[in-house]
Amino acid sequence: MASPQAQKLVEKAQDAAQRRAWDAAIEFFHQALQYDPDQGDARLGLRKAEFEKYSAYYPSTLSRMFSTLGGRFAMFVAGLTKKPDRKMEACEKVLLKDPKNIAVGLTLGAAAEAAGHKNAALAAYRGALLADADSVEALKGEGRALAALGKPREALLSYEKALKLSPRDQEAARMRKNLAAEVSISATGIDRAEHSRDVLRDKDETSRLEDQAKVVRGEDDILKSVQAIEDALKSSPNDPKLLTELGSRYAALKDFDRAIDAYERAYKAQPTNFSLRERAGDLKIARYDRLVREAEQSGDEAATEAVKADRLKFHVEEYRERVREHPTDLVLHFHLGRSLYQVGDLDGAIAEFQQTIRDPRRKIESLTMLGNCFIRKGMHDLAENQLRKALEEAPGMTDRTKDILYSIGKLKEMQDKHSEALDEYKKIYEVDIHYRDVSARMDALKKKLAGG
Repeated sequence: MASPQAQKLVEKAQDAAQRRAWDAAIEFFHQALQYDPDQGDARLGLRKAEFEKYSAYYPSTLSRMFSTLGGRFAMFVAGLTKKPDRKMEACEKVLLKDPKNIAVGLTLGAAAEAAGHKNAALAAYRGALLADADSVEALKGEGRALAALGKPREALLSYEKALKLSPRDQEAARMRKNLAAEVSISATGIDRAEHSRDVLRDKDETSRLEDQAKVVRGEDDILKSVQAIEDALKSSPNDPKLLTELGSRYAALKDFDRAIDAYERAYKAQPTNFSLRERAGDLKIARYDRLVREAEQSGDEAATEAVKADRLKFHVEEYRERVREHPTDLVLHFHLGRSLYQVGDLDGAIAEFQQTIRDPRRKIESLTMLGNCFIRKGMHDLAENQLRKALEEAPGMTDRTKDILYSIGKLKEMQDKHSEALDEYKKIYEVDIHYRDVSARMDALKKKLAGG
């Protein structure tokens, strides 16, 4: 939940910035971040104000070295304690005196990612890009942050910029491929996704199809494009490039059956291109989502539950296959673990989450899910151990921290440790009175403790 105090301070900072009172703006932005470290406007605004402050004269190398000693030492200590929020604060101390320090800007972004502060991560990487617009690492970080915020089209642009600067960057190429598949499901993003050379590699063919794609806008234009591709397929029925293009057009029309058929035919013609099979899988998931919505709208609860069960079963099958194809991709392992947890395969889920704790970006979530798995298995001591580890990794009082505290509180209730459960809920209530049913749970526990 956004902090109203932070928002007020951001407004004061922005007013000071308009008056070019940079020191005042910097101070207000810093205060806002104390209330809400994930306030993206405050963090990026702070960086811009620091740049403006030093626009006329930037401190010398020697001056920067001495003035940032304390901050750099704090960064080192924070790294040892594995507290990403502390590292973020230390990075900001350095950047206050040396805002163009690209290495520290990237460290700030990575710490924000580890802390689960998605808006802060995006602001940090964009701040780094102010110092170096051609930083491949900053562009990749911006892409990761945008993807985490549910903005795949914008994330795809970041990775495309990174690949223009560093065509052989494997991480950027892999993420662009994944995002292109995700964007291709959306009618509004289909053209940009299909610009990926991972889909169309032959330059002449690419040029021809891109000329065709430039005019694809509304449904009528997409239908014309489909007809043109279908005509071309008559002479080359197994051309994977044409089939991929056809799949993307049918996906834009939300004709999932035909889109899936086209991608599966393309995969059959090009069996080493796993992204084609995954696109078909993504569309099958989208098709299930639509079936669930339709069942919900009909008011048929039994049908809704049946479709949801089928969707969940498919999720497990799909991610098992993706993990088989990409055994080192911890993000896929996490998705599989979450699906296994939902179907009740707790041992299978535990095995996946025990792997994904190695991914710094998923460590807190993985520890939390391990705790929840152990709760459902009745292993309360192990559950608390994992949840406490997650709490140690979680920075400040974020939504993720509240989720962990809530799980610990429920665990304590299961153990009839009412006083300890109440203590955990109080920590949430103190900062967010509206969080889930925490208020009602506290009232119920107070009555039990009072003997009512």
